[in-house]
Amino acid sequence: MLDSIVTRPAQTQSKRTQPQAGVPDSALFLGVGAASATELGNSACVICCDARPWLLIDCGHDTLVRYKQTFGSQSLPRAVFITHLHYDHIGGLEQLYFKAALSGQTVRLYVPVQLIQSLFAMLAYTGLAECREDIWHTFELHPVGEQFFHQQLRLSCYPVRHQAPGSAFSLHLPGRFFYSGDTRPIPELLIHQVTQGEIIFHDCVASANPSHAGLDELLKEYPPAVLARLCVYHYHGADDIHAFEQAGIRYAEPQQLISLC
Repeated sequence: MLDSIVTRPAQTQSKRTQPQAGVPDSALFLGVGAASATELGNSACVICCDARPWLLIDCGHDTLVRYKQTFGSQSLPRAVFITHLHYDHIGGLEQLYFKAALSGQTVRLYVPVQLIQSLFAMLAYTGLAECREDIWHTFELHPVGEQFFHQQLRLSCYPVRHQAPGSAFSLHLPGRFFYSGDTRPIPELLIHQVTQGEIIFHDCVASANPSHAGLDELLKEYPPAVLARLCVYHYHGADDIHAFEQAGIRYAEPQQLISLC
Protein backbone atom coordinates (compact mmCIF):
# COMPACT_ATOMS: atom_id res chain seq x y z
CA MET A 1 0.00 0.00 0.00
CA LEU A 2 2.71 2.47 0.97
CA ASP A 3 4.79 1.83 -2.13
CA SER A 4 1.99 3.16 -4.33
CA ILE A 5 2.15 6.65 -2.79
CA VAL A 6 5.90 7.21 -2.54
CA THR A 7 7.15 10.55 -3.86
CA ARG A 8 10.82 11.12 -4.47
CA PRO A 9 12.71 14.16 -3.17
CA ALA A 10 13.78 16.60 -5.84
CA GLN A 11 17.38 16.93 -4.65
CA THR A 12 20.28 15.44 -6.55
CA GLN A 13 20.62 11.72 -5.86
CA SER A 14 24.28 11.27 -6.77
CA LYS A 15 25.48 12.20 -3.28
CA ARG A 16 23.15 9.73 -1.59
CA THR A 17 24.05 6.17 -0.71
CA GLN A 18 21.81 3.25 -1.53
CA PRO A 19 19.29 2.24 1.17
CA GLN A 20 20.79 0.06 3.87
CA ALA A 21 19.06 -2.71 5.78
CA GLY A 22 17.50 -1.39 8.97
CA VAL A 23 17.95 2.27 8.00
CA PRO A 24 14.81 4.40 7.48
CA ASP A 25 14.06 5.02 3.83
CA SER A 26 10.80 7.00 3.81
CA ALA A 27 8.62 9.37 5.84
CA LEU A 28 4.84 9.21 5.86
CA PHE A 29 2.98 12.36 6.88
CA LEU A 30 -0.26 11.40 8.62
CA GLY A 31 -1.21 15.07 8.92
CA VAL A 32 0.42 18.34 7.97
CA GLY A 33 -1.83 21.02 9.43
CA ALA A 34 -1.53 23.81 11.94
CA ALA A 35 -3.59 23.37 15.12
CA SER A 36 -6.72 24.89 13.57
CA ALA A 37 -6.41 23.18 10.15
CA THR A 38 -8.48 20.13 11.03
CA GLU A 39 -8.96 19.03 7.41
CA LEU A 40 -5.18 18.70 7.03
CA GLY A 41 -4.78 16.70 10.25
CA ASN A 42 -2.53 17.34 13.20
CA SER A 43 1.08 17.40 12.06
CA ALA A 44 2.59 13.97 12.67
CA CYS A 45 5.04 11.89 10.70
CA VAL A 46 5.89 8.18 10.65
CA ILE A 47 9.49 7.41 9.76
CA CYS A 48 9.41 4.10 7.88
CA CYS A 49 11.88 1.35 7.03
CA ASP A 50 10.97 -1.05 4.22
CA ALA A 51 7.38 0.28 4.28
CA ARG A 52 7.03 -0.54 8.00
CA PRO A 53 6.69 1.99 10.83
CA TRP A 54 10.01 2.74 12.48
CA LEU A 55 9.28 5.81 14.61
CA LEU A 56 6.25 8.10 15.01
CA ILE A 57 7.00 11.79 15.50
CA ASP A 58 4.30 13.42 17.67
CA CYS A 59 0.82 12.11 18.43
CA GLY A 60 -1.95 14.69 18.03
CA HIS A 61 -5.69 14.37 18.51
CA ASP A 62 -6.33 12.58 15.19
CA THR A 63 -2.97 10.87 14.74
CA LEU A 64 -4.00 7.38 15.86
CA VAL A 65 -7.07 7.37 13.58
CA ARG A 66 -4.89 8.27 10.62
CA TYR A 67 -2.24 5.77 11.72
CA LYS A 68 -4.77 2.94 11.78
CA GLN A 69 -6.18 3.96 8.40
CA THR A 70 -2.70 3.59 6.94
CA PHE A 71 -1.21 0.62 8.77
CA GLY A 72 -4.30 -1.38 9.75
CA SER A 73 -7.09 -1.16 12.31
CA GLN A 74 -5.15 -3.14 14.93
CA SER A 75 -1.90 -1.26 14.49
CA LEU A 76 -0.34 0.90 17.18
CA PRO A 77 2.96 2.75 17.07
CA ARG A 78 5.64 1.03 19.12
CA ALA A 79 7.86 4.11 19.49
CA VAL A 80 7.03 7.84 19.59
CA PHE A 81 9.27 10.90 19.69
CA ILE A 82 7.70 14.05 21.19
CA THR A 83 8.85 17.42 19.82
CA HIS A 84 6.90 19.63 22.26
CA LEU A 85 3.85 19.66 24.51
CA HIS A 86 1.17 21.54 22.59
CA TYR A 87 -1.98 19.44 22.43
CA ASP A 88 -2.08 19.23 18.64
CA HIS A 89 1.18 17.27 19.07
CA ILE A 90 0.44 15.20 22.18
CA GLY A 91 -3.37 15.12 22.38
CA GLY A 92 -3.44 11.50 21.22
CA LEU A 93 -1.14 10.14 23.93
CA GLU A 94 -3.97 9.37 26.34
CA GLN A 95 -5.81 7.44 23.61
CA LEU A 96 -2.59 5.63 22.73
CA TYR A 97 -2.13 4.64 26.36
CA PHE A 98 -5.64 3.21 26.68
CA LYS A 99 -5.36 1.18 23.48
CA ALA A 100 -1.88 -0.09 24.28
CA ALA A 101 -2.68 -0.96 27.91
CA LEU A 102 -5.86 -2.84 27.02
CA SER A 103 -4.07 -4.83 24.34
CA GLY A 104 -1.09 -5.64 26.54
CA GLN A 105 1.39 -3.66 24.47
CA THR A 106 4.11 -1.23 25.50
CA VAL A 107 5.16 1.93 23.70
CA ARG A 108 8.63 3.46 23.89
CA LEU A 109 8.21 7.21 24.47
CA TYR A 110 11.24 9.34 23.59
CA VAL A 111 10.93 12.68 25.39
CA PRO A 112 13.50 15.49 25.64
CA VAL A 113 14.51 15.75 29.28
CA GLN A 114 13.37 19.38 29.54
CA LEU A 115 9.78 18.31 28.79
CA ILE A 116 9.47 15.35 31.12
CA GLN A 117 8.23 17.07 34.27
CA SER A 118 5.52 18.96 32.38
CA LEU A 119 4.45 15.87 30.43
CA PHE A 120 4.30 13.89 33.67
CA ALA A 121 1.95 16.52 35.13
CA MET A 122 -0.22 16.54 31.99
CA LEU A 123 -0.65 12.75 32.13
CA ALA A 124 -0.80 12.43 35.92
CA TYR A 125 -4.49 11.47 36.04
CA THR A 126 -4.41 9.11 33.08
CA GLY A 127 -4.98 5.49 34.02
CA LEU A 128 -7.28 2.49 33.90
CA ALA A 129 -9.39 1.37 36.84
CA GLU A 130 -9.02 -2.22 35.61
CA CYS A 131 -5.22 -2.13 35.95
CA ARG A 132 -3.06 -2.10 39.04
CA GLU A 133 -0.37 -0.26 37.11
CA ASP A 134 0.22 3.36 36.21
CA ILE A 135 0.72 4.87 32.78
CA TRP A 136 4.49 4.41 32.90
CA HIS A 137 4.14 0.64 32.86
CA THR A 138 2.69 1.01 29.37
CA PHE A 139 4.73 4.00 28.25
CA GLU A 140 8.40 3.11 28.52
CA LEU A 141 9.84 6.55 29.10
CA HIS A 142 13.22 7.16 27.45
CA PRO A 143 14.69 10.55 28.44
CA VAL A 144 16.40 12.23 25.50
CA GLY A 145 19.43 14.49 25.72
CA GLU A 146 21.51 15.70 22.81
CA GLN A 147 21.60 12.21 21.29
CA PHE A 148 19.87 8.86 21.74
CA PHE A 149 19.69 5.46 20.09
CA HIS A 150 16.64 3.95 18.44
CA GLN A 151 16.83 0.59 16.69
CA GLN A 152 20.64 0.78 16.99
CA LEU A 153 20.83 4.10 15.14
CA ARG A 154 22.01 7.32 16.78
CA LEU A 155 19.70 10.32 16.42
CA SER A 156 20.33 13.90 17.52
CA CYS A 157 17.90 16.23 19.27
CA TYR A 158 18.33 20.01 19.15
CA PRO A 159 16.30 22.76 20.82
CA VAL A 160 14.49 25.00 18.34
CA ARG A 161 12.81 28.39 18.49
CA HIS A 162 9.18 28.02 19.50
CA GLN A 163 7.80 30.30 22.20
CA ALA A 164 9.65 29.71 25.51
CA PRO A 165 13.32 28.66 25.33
CA GLY A 166 13.82 24.93 25.80
CA SER A 167 10.18 24.12 25.08
CA ALA A 168 10.45 22.52 21.62
CA PHE A 169 12.92 20.19 19.92
CA SER A 170 13.91 18.88 16.52
CA LEU A 171 14.97 15.38 15.43
CA HIS A 172 17.91 14.56 13.17
CA LEU A 173 19.10 11.32 11.63
CA PRO A 174 22.29 12.33 9.81
CA GLY A 175 22.28 11.49 6.14
CA ARG A 176 18.52 10.80 6.14
CA PHE A 177 16.27 13.51 7.55
CA PHE A 178 15.91 16.53 9.79
CA TYR A 179 12.49 17.21 11.34
CA SER A 180 12.16 20.68 12.81
CA GLY A 181 9.03 20.35 14.92
CA ASP A 182 7.33 23.71 15.46
CA THR A 183 9.91 26.43 15.05
CA ARG A 184 10.92 29.86 13.88
CA PRO A 185 13.82 29.94 11.36
CA ILE A 186 16.90 28.07 12.61
CA PRO A 187 19.75 28.80 10.17
CA GLU A 188 22.34 28.12 12.88
CA LEU A 189 21.20 24.47 12.93
CA LEU A 190 20.54 23.85 9.28
CA ILE A 191 23.75 25.41 8.02
CA HIS A 192 26.10 23.96 10.63
CA GLN A 193 24.53 20.65 11.76
CA VAL A 194 22.41 19.32 8.88
CA THR A 195 25.18 18.96 6.33
CA GLN A 196 24.88 15.50 4.76
CA GLY A 197 22.21 16.17 2.14
CA GLU A 198 19.31 15.23 4.40
CA ILE A 199 15.78 16.17 3.44
CA ILE A 200 14.64 18.92 5.81
CA PHE A 201 11.04 18.77 7.05
CA HIS A 202 10.37 22.30 8.27
CA ASP A 203 7.50 24.06 10.00
CA CYS A 204 6.22 26.88 7.76
CA VAL A 205 3.16 29.06 7.16
CA ALA A 206 2.68 31.64 4.42
CA SER A 207 2.64 34.54 6.90
CA ALA A 208 5.01 34.47 9.86
CA ASN A 209 3.82 34.61 13.46
CA PRO A 210 5.61 34.54 16.83
CA SER A 211 5.46 30.73 17.03
CA HIS A 212 6.01 29.54 13.45
CA ALA A 213 8.33 30.29 10.56
CA GLY A 214 6.93 32.29 7.68
CA LEU A 215 7.69 31.61 4.03
CA ASP A 216 9.27 35.03 3.54
CA GLU A 217 11.57 34.38 6.50
CA LEU A 218 12.75 31.04 5.12
CA LEU A 219 13.52 32.65 1.76
CA LYS A 220 15.50 35.37 3.53
CA GLU A 221 17.30 33.28 6.17
CA TYR A 222 18.29 30.15 4.23
CA PRO A 223 20.70 29.87 1.30
CA PRO A 224 19.56 28.21 -1.95
CA ALA A 225 21.27 24.92 -1.05
CA VAL A 226 19.13 24.64 2.09
CA LEU A 227 15.92 25.81 0.38
CA ALA A 228 16.36 23.07 -2.23
CA ARG A 229 16.24 20.43 0.53
CA LEU A 230 13.15 21.79 2.32
CA CYS A 231 9.79 20.08 2.51
CA VAL A 232 7.46 22.24 4.60
CA TYR A 233 4.47 21.28 6.74
CA HIS A 234 2.27 22.64 9.58
CA TYR A 235 0.44 25.10 7.34
CA HIS A 236 -3.14 26.37 7.17
CA GLY A 237 -4.58 25.43 3.78
CA ALA A 238 -4.92 26.32 0.11
CA ASP A 239 -3.60 29.87 0.38
CA ASP A 240 -0.40 28.63 1.99
CA ILE A 241 -0.02 25.92 -0.65
CA HIS A 242 -0.39 28.53 -3.39
CA ALA A 243 2.34 30.64 -1.76
CA PHE A 244 4.68 27.64 -1.51
CA GLU A 245 4.13 26.78 -5.16
CA GLN A 246 4.76 30.37 -6.24
CA ALA A 247 8.05 30.36 -4.30
CA GLY A 248 9.11 26.95 -5.59
CA ILE A 249 9.12 25.41 -2.11
CA ARG A 250 8.18 21.77 -1.70
CA TYR A 251 5.40 20.95 0.77
CA ALA A 252 4.12 17.76 2.36
CA GLU A 253 0.51 16.63 2.00
CA PRO A 254 -1.62 14.39 4.24
CA GLN A 255 -0.92 10.66 3.74
CA GLN A 256 2.09 11.46 1.59
CA LEU A 257 5.02 9.06 1.71
CA ILE A 258 8.32 10.74 0.87
CA SER A 259 11.53 8.89 0.07
CA LEU A 260 14.56 9.65 2.23
CA CYS A 261 17.06 8.15 -0.18
